[in-house]
Order: sequence, then structure tokens, then C-alpha cells
Amino acid sequence: MSQKILAVDDEPDILRLTQFLLESWGYEVSTASSGKEAVEQAQATEPDLILMDVNMEEMNGFEACEKIKSDFATSFIPVIMLTSQDQVQNKVHGLGKGADDYVIKTVDPLELQARIEMVIRRTQEQSGANPLTRLPGNLALEREIKKRLATDVVFSVCYCDLDNFKAYNDKYGYEAGDKVLFHTAQILMNTVRELGTAQDFVGHIGGDDFVVLTVPERDNAMCASIAREFDKTIVKFYDDEDLSRKSIQVENRAGALENFPIMSITLAIISGAKDDFESTHVIAERAAELKKYLKKFHGSNFLSERRGLREEAMGEVTTSQGLRSAR
Repeated sequence: MSQKILAVDDEPDILRLTQFLLESWGYEVSTASSGKEAVEQAQATEPDLILMDVNMEEMNGFEACEKIKSDFATSFIPVIMLTSQDQVQNKVHGLGKGADDYVIKTVDPLELQARIEMVIRRTQEQSGANPLTRLPGNLALEREIKKRLATDVVFSVCYCDLDNFKAYNDKYGYEAGDKVLFHTAQILMNTVRELGTAQDFVGHIGGDDFVVLTVPERDNAMCASIAREFDKTIVKFYDDEDLSRKSIQVENRAGALENFPIMSITLAIISGAKDDFESTHVIAERAAELKKYLKKFHGSNFLSERRGLREEAMGEVTTSQGLRSAR
């Protein structure tokens, strides 16, 4: 899969030249002619890198970079600022707005190519980004949780995974499975955009496991929305025969056909603050316990563990048709 770059410049001739150069290096290129359009394109296309001119009349590059970096959905996209001015104060200002690098427009093309590759590689290494969904992975998740644990803020960690995903992969193939994972990532992102906050986080920690960081005031509504949207849309990934049967048949190790229900999603919510958790590992262990309990129930469902609430209080779970959480 080729890497995607969003090129931003309000001068059409320079933008066309930049696009031609980037495409000659094998990148998939989209373009924007203003800072406002760059923000919209970043949200819509989620590129691997943004190469952005500083001096634009409608929202300059600094302002656009700040907006991109302040939105959880685009904050992990690296931005290289391009300018015709080799001034220290501009570099400091750009880096202060969240830019990952800063180069002069007259830079040698080979140096620009090297800088682009270096910034993309460094960003992927730092976030552990998943190549399929482009969501940040375990490294970024660990940092985000530790950041919250270092303060007195109460937060929620929503661990999400898909039920019967392996059976689906076995029946439909890995390419179809990848489409389901990408679709799930989009559901999570869209839900957090609609119902979450600018400080929320969405990560893909491997396989069919995802994580959402948010605030307790919003986690139940978000998980209910995620489950409903998943149940409503997952059907488009199955053929008519499986949908009419409401299950798929997969051959097990003994050679016999085994029935597996249509995929659903399980969401385990762990809430608290730094005094409630000894480490990030404690959060993951509690989520694993909660997910194990939830797997006993049919269909998509979620449940919250609030500040030490343990399994004896876990009787409130229902399916996604009437989701509630234990308190």
C-alpha cells in the first residue's frame, strides 16, 4: 500500500509541481489550496503526512497545523511546513503549533524526499501506527494513559473487540476481514467525533482489538452508539445465505461444520483516576476480566466498571438493543 501525502499550497503552479514530484517518488497524493481545505482533507483522507505551505491567504499554514494537531482524529498526522523564508522565528513558531519539521521551498528535492521518509518513519515508530487503519497503536496508547494517570483527571478506557471475527476470516478470507477492521475503525472515529471531546483518543492495538479513551460522562452514550452502528452495518459484509441463516458455517479441526453467529462487538469500559490504578497493566487486566464476562452474552454489548466495581455488580448488561451499564 503506497503512502498518502496531502500537499497544500495556494499557488496552483507550485502545487502541481509538488504533486508531480511526490508522485514520481511513488506517493499517493491529494491536494488542497488553502489552510481551511487542508483541515477538511486531513479529516476526510487521513494522509500519512501533510506537506504544507506557510504563507496562504485563507488560513495560513500555522493556523491549519494548529487545528490539525488539536483534533484527536488528525493529531498523529505529521506535518512538514514549507516556507520561502529562512528565519529562526518562523521555525520556532511552526514547531510551536505542532509541526514535525520545517524546510525551505528551495530545498534540494533529494533532501526533501529524505526528510519526508524520516518524518513518516519516526511518526510510525513513535505511535506504533497500524498499517491498515492508520490508527495509533500500543506505544501511543501507553503514553496517553500515562499522561492521564499523571494528573487527577478521571477518565475511561473502552476496550473493544469483535466477536466471531476469526471465523469470519476463515470463511471470507483475510482481505474481507481487513475491510471489516477498517470499517470498525471508521465507526469508532466517527462516533468519537460526534459524541466525544477533542482530547479523546482512538487506537488500534492489534488484530480486532481497539481502544477508545474518553471521559466517564460520555462513555456509555458512545459505546451504545458504536454497538448500534456496528450491528446495523456489519450485515453488508455477509452474503445473503449467511444473513438468512444468521450465522456462518466453518469447518473445525475435526473436519465438522460449526456454526458461528454474525459478528458483534464487545466493549469493556474501565473508569477511574490515578488513585484507582497502580499501572496501565492493571487497567488492561480489569478490561480483560470484564470482556471475558461480557462474552457470556449474545450479540453486541458493553459494561462499565466504575472505580473498583467488581463482578458481583455486573448484572446490568444487555444487548445493543437496550444497552445499560453497571454502576
